[in-house]
Amino acid sequence: MVINHNIPALMSYNAVRGTMNSLQKSIQKLSTGLRINSAADDAAGLAISEKMRAQIRGLDQAVRNSQDGISMIQTAEGALNETHSILQRMRELSVQSANDTLTQQDRGYIQLEIDQLREEITRIGNTTQFNKKKLLNGDAAVLWSSDNLNTKAIVNGGLRQVDQFGQKNAIEGNYEIKIKAKAGQGEVQKSDIFKVKHKDVINITSQDPYLENVKTSGLQTKGAGGANAIYTIKAAAAANITGKRLAHIGTQAHWDDAAFTGDITAANTKGGSAELVVTLKAKQGGGAAAKGTATFTVKGRVTMADGSAVEIAEQTVTLEADAVGAGWGTNLTAKALVGDLAGLTLDGTTFSNAEMQAMNLGDSAIFQIGKNEATTSTGTPDVQLSVSDPTATGPHLYNLDVAKIRGKDITLQQYYFEDGKLQTGSVTLSFAEKNAANGNLVVADLSGKDLAVFEAMKIGDVAKKGIKLRDLDKFWDAQGRFMLTDPQTITITQGDGKQAKITLYANDTLGDVAKKLRDAIGNSEAKGGLGQAQYLADPEGAVNFATFVEGNELNTSESVNGTFVIRTVIPGTTGRLSFAGDEDLIKAFSLNVIQEARESDYTVDIANAHTGEIIVSGAKTTGNRLVGVLHPNIDVEFDALTGVTAAWSAAGKRFSYVNKEGSTILHLADNTTVFQIGANEGEDMGINIGDMRAHALGLNEVLVTDRESAARSITVIDNALDKVSTQRAKLGAYQNRLEHTINNLTVAGENLTAAESRIRDTDMAKEMMNFTKLNIMLQAGNAMLAQANQLPQHVLSLIR
Repeated sequence: MVINHNIPALMSYNAVRGTMNSLQKSIQKLSTGLRINSAADDAAGLAISEKMRAQIRGLDQAVRNSQDGISMIQTAEGALNETHSILQRMRELSVQSANDTLTQQDRGYIQLEIDQLREEITRIGNTTQFNKKKLLNGDAAVLWSSDNLNTKAIVNGGLRQVDQFGQKNAIEGNYEIKIKAKAGQGEVQKSDIFKVKHKDVINITSQDPYLENVKTSGLQTKGAGGANAIYTIKAAAAANITGKRLAHIGTQAHWDDAAFTGDITAANTKGGSAELVVTLKAKQGGGAAAKGTATFTVKGRVTMADGSAVEIAEQTVTLEADAVGAGWGTNLTAKALVGDLAGLTLDGTTFSNAEMQAMNLGDSAIFQIGKNEATTSTGTPDVQLSVSDPTATGPHLYNLDVAKIRGKDITLQQYYFEDGKLQTGSVTLSFAEKNAANGNLVVADLSGKDLAVFEAMKIGDVAKKGIKLRDLDKFWDAQGRFMLTDPQTITITQGDGKQAKITLYANDTLGDVAKKLRDAIGNSEAKGGLGQAQYLADPEGAVNFATFVEGNELNTSESVNGTFVIRTVIPGTTGRLSFAGDEDLIKAFSLNVIQEARESDYTVDIANAHTGEIIVSGAKTTGNRLVGVLHPNIDVEFDALTGVTAAWSAAGKRFSYVNKEGSTILHLADNTTVFQIGANEGEDMGINIGDMRAHALGLNEVLVTDRESAARSITVIDNALDKVSTQRAKLGAYQNRLEHTINNLTVAGENLTAAESRIRDTDMAKEMMNFTKLNIMLQAGNAMLAQANQLPQHVLSLIR
């Protein structure tokens, strides 16, 4: 027996301590409900549990991702529902417009609504977004750019594709699209034949210039009982007649603009004579000195007061002059008068020499050849010239004092014989220009060039370009109403949706209308045009977008005089032109297609722009859109004249095309919308949301301004409806898929959570059993420890 070491007590103590530790763990498990509170509780179980927990939390987030995806899809689908409604309305309007109970003006109103609906579709595409992410403009699938404004990518979905190994790869990069074209042809339209409605209508055409001196020859007075005609262009009138003059300086040559402005009037005078008046006015511009000649002619027919017609045989008028000093017309001095010029009278004074003082740019003068009679309405006696011997022939040179002629009109009077035949004769005006650079006189040879042609026309004659719209039969209805009493606007719509407008006025000539049409078709969009002139190799060819035919050429589009020919240089449907406006005004033109538009054919190669690797070789297409060639979800639209050079062919009166090779660069970057629908990498879902704006849907081709275009538009809108329906069907399928995905993820998460619970959670009933046991053991241990502590006391009995 020992007293230093109480072994039974130590044993009891150790047992009690172990029980206490187990009891503490049991209490912890019962308190936390977890079987594993630290790695020591179950190291392997903890690792497995943590991995399961990651999966569980990933699955839970995937469920939320899927729900967010459904919300995004519903946003896009809701916007497309409105697009569908708009398309249905557009189709309804197209069907309505295709019915010929409507007028052109009615169809114009319908087109206005369609234009607004088209813009709204584009606005919906540009602004529909979820969490600031645009959904319907193509950016939710692909980001693209190109080196040409006319090269466009039509996005139908993302670039991700699953290869044969199940890998998801995005086919993106920079691509060079090489294009070989076989040109089609542009549309050509022709108008009705325009005829003169009123009597005594005058047509004028002109090329040049500035007035200084006048010389006449061969003009005689009327015979007994004859009639006279006075040709006048009134100063400051609306017409603007321009021309060009070629001047030679040493071995160099240049063109100087020259012009005069004016108008023409015709009226019957008393006594059965016909009066036709022409007034010329110098226009600002041009140089200072030159000499030479130019001509204009007068021809046609004048109807007399008694209804008889006087034929005007073609009359040549030649303009000629000497040199002048510095400045236009400054210190102008005439040659010495010779021969019959001695008979010239001015204000009752006979001159052997005549002089014109400094006539300035913009000044007007009246030149009267013949008697003073029948001219009082066009000027005052102090500025009229008379020939003292009206029966004399030979040259006459007249000069006027500018102080007497400033602001006046220039009148040329010609006389008829009794039998109605016009005597032949000529009038010569002079041109003088000084070379400002070296002070030397520059001579411009103007001989043989028509300055202006005046032609009197009768009712029913085929019109010429100088005739005003108010004098044409087509612009008057059966009730005698003139349709241009108020200005009228015509809207010209190109096949790609671009628009230009022209406004017609009563005083517009047919030449003015042709110019307005040319400008509307050829000018850039910034200037209010359709921009077709940019496609011509020679910009001068733009004058042929619209021509009024006078000198007909057989077997060409200009074979019928008195008609407009309207051409487009862009081949195919893109370049088609449609005209909308007042019903009667459109009918007055009565346009019909004499050359149908034909699409160009293209052969396309596509290569990697960096390496040159050929991706697509020899793809053929009709029209300027590659559908799914570069990628199943990408259509590429390029300029309709890529690979083509267009020029005007004067011989054939048409635009001709030279085939060549062209190229354009397209950059594509994948931006496919991807939903993470699983807990692990690669467990995702890509969706394809294409460009749902008007251009991508082809709605730029929707025109209802005429019956044929409206009928075509029905099919175009049907195609757009089908595309939107396809996209909505995809979105609905995506939503259904995500709902199934959510169900699957929920079940997987539930089962994984149960498995993780079995590893991590405490079995409370079992643990309570263990807790009760440990409690009893602790009590027993404490009792035994107390007994063991009493054992050393027995040693005391031995030492009593």
